[in-house]
Amino acid sequence: MTTDSGSPATPYDYGAGQVHPTAALDPGLVYELGEDDYLRFLCDYGYDASKIKLITTLPGGFSCAANASKDAISDLNYPSIAVAGLAGAGSRTVTRAVTNVGAQEEATYTATVAAPAGLDVKVAPSKLEFTKGTKKLAFQVTFSGRNAAAKGALSGSITWSDGKHMVRSPFVVTS
Repeated sequence: MTTDSGSPATPYDYGAGQVHPTAALDPGLVYELGEDDYLRFLCDYGYDASKIKLITTLPGGFSCAANASKDAISDLNYPSIAVAGLAGAGSRTVTRAVTNVGAQEEATYTATVAAPAGLDVKVAPSKLEFTKGTKKLAFQVTFSGRNAAAKGALSGSITWSDGKHMVRSPFVVTS
C-alpha cells in the first residue's frame, strides 16, 4: 500500500483497517472505554484533578493516582496500541480488555501477531475463552527487542480470531 505521493504507507496513513458496515452488526469483540478510563488518561498525560474539573464534572472522590505517568498512557483500553520510549534492549507491557458481544456466547479467540523484524511481541494469554458467564477478558502485550527502537517507528498488528470474526489491533513502537 502506498500514499498519494507513492511512498510506502504506514499505520498513520491507513489506520485500523477498512470499515465493513454490516460486520459492525456482529463485531465479535469490542474494546470498551468508560469515563474512568478517559479521566485516568488525562491524569497520566499530566493533568491534575483541578485542571480536569475545568472541562468536566468529576465523580465524587475522584483524584489522580500518585503513580500517574505518561508511560501509563499506553494502557488506555483502545484497539490501537502506541508505545513510546522503548529504549535499547528494554521491554514494555501494555494491558487491554475485550468484551465478547458476538452472537456466540461461548467462543475462543486466538491471537496472531504480525511484527517487523527486530521487534518481539508476545501476547498473554494467546487464547481468550469466553463463556456464558465470562464476557470480558484481559490480555497483556509485551514489546521488546535489541535496538528495535533505534530503527524508528516500528509497526505491526495483533489479530484476534474465532474463525468467523477478525478483530485487528494495529500497534506502533517508537524510541
